[in-house]
Amino acid sequence: MEQRLVNDVLVSLMEISNPRTISALMKTCRHLYHSGPRYLLARGVTIKRESVFESFLAFLRADDGGRLKYLKELTMRLPFGITYPVANVFSTFLVEHADDLVLQTLRIGHAEALLGSGSPPLCYAFAKIKTITKLDIEEVGKHGALFLRTMECELKTACLTMPREPADSDDSDEDIEEDDQDDRNGIKLLHGSQNTLKSLTGRGFELFAEITDPVYSQIYPHVEQLALFGNDCPATIVYAHSFPNLRVFRYETAEEDLDIIGRDLEAHVDIRALNQMQQAQLKSPWKSLDACHANLIDLFLLGLRCHVRELHILGNFMDPVYLRNVMMDTTPEYMCLQGFDVNIITPRLISTMKKPYAQQLRSLEIVLLIGGMLEPETIDMPRVVETMLNILRPLKIRSFGVLLCCCLVPEPRPANLADLPLCPAEQYLADLDLDAFAQRIKDTTETLQTVVITLKMHRTRPTTIVTLGADVEYQPEAVERIPLRGALLYAALPSIYPEQGSKS
Repeated sequence: MEQRLVNDVLVSLMEISNPRTISALMKTCRHLYHSGPRYLLARGVTIKRESVFESFLAFLRADDGGRLKYLKELTMRLPFGITYPVANVFSTFLVEHADDLVLQTLRIGHAEALLGSGSPPLCYAFAKIKTITKLDIEEVGKHGALFLRTMECELKTACLTMPREPADSDDSDEDIEEDDQDDRNGIKLLHGSQNTLKSLTGRGFELFAEITDPVYSQIYPHVEQLALFGNDCPATIVYAHSFPNLRVFRYETAEEDLDIIGRDLEAHVDIRALNQMQQAQLKSPWKSLDACHANLIDLFLLGLRCHVRELHILGNFMDPVYLRNVMMDTTPEYMCLQGFDVNIITPRLISTMKKPYAQQLRSLEIVLLIGGMLEPETIDMPRVVETMLNILRPLKIRSFGVLLCCCLVPEPRPANLADLPLCPAEQYLADLDLDAFAQRIKDTTETLQTVVITLKMHRTRPTTIVTLGADVEYQPEAVERIPLRGALLYAALPSIYPEQGSKS
């Protein structure tokens, strides 16, 4: 009885111990030897060296394969793949135990090197695992694409990163076989998970379809979150058709594709017009999105023809012509201008906020990187503050948040920075009464109930949050609450001046 109690205590200790301690406890008695694998594998396994494969596979095979059921998460990062003998042994193991493994999360870095190892390549063996629901693969090349096309599991979450194309590649689209083009098409590659996938993140996808046949047959009705980074030319109807019930959309066009499209308004108008025409003709299923995150050029190119409840516009490009068109078509209730320098605070933005399409805004948030793009001596903070008040004056918002993030340190950063005098913009912010500024903002707009100001990364002031109207009651998911949550998030970000504290 006493020994059983001791064993129970030691097993409980395993739950909170590191792998080295668990391994040591396993050597003490048979009971702990059989109990230990559950806890050793509970946090998942990460393999970074080929030399560990033999012991890893031997460990899993022990106890007549009884340990296999504890391996739920596997991460593999081997930049140069593995040798053929080791790959073939691993492949045989995966095929033999495909029905016994209950692996749920699989992460593979440098996927082309690993999945192409062995004969036949490891990609076919990994495809036999039926229980994977969360997949994260970097560098999805030919063998990664083979794995995705042939896998027998049904994913719920996928994150796929395509390899960067060589900068000196001069292959034209006509020289690339259709299968090779499809290797970068996440919509086609994940066809086996159409009925289960809920979230997809893709980097470097090529999804632009033929104008004469602009949509794909694959449809993912359960995907609610889609993030496309470094994507090819925006093709809104492709995304809307394949992900008809999307709620949150994050988008970024690759810089090289923007260079091909062109950087001028005329070129952007053509892409936008095509996207809007296709949405109308093919009856886009998107009637409303909960949130969309993108820079202003991408939002303009996408030409969304649906209501977007939360519009997150990422800096630093700002043109009121683009902004007006985007706001007219998306009619946001909450808008965040995130990561802009103070040069966006202009009379042209005042004019935009006077228009009818700005009147449906209930909440506005601005994240200003003061000096992020501009030279410190060119910044006129008193003018910025007065113009900001004028921007707010015509609005009917109920909550407003602003993050003043000081990026006014000279580059390169001098060794004697602490001894240098403050520039005029820094001095203005050092003397600024944030409580009085918050009250001025609140008094500017008749409907305003909640104001949140966060000052961060100033050389002589700690991170500070000032809030008016924090006690105003909103519904739990109301857009008016977002600035309150955002202020706490911004304050939690690490400072470039770690010696400073913070206060609220």
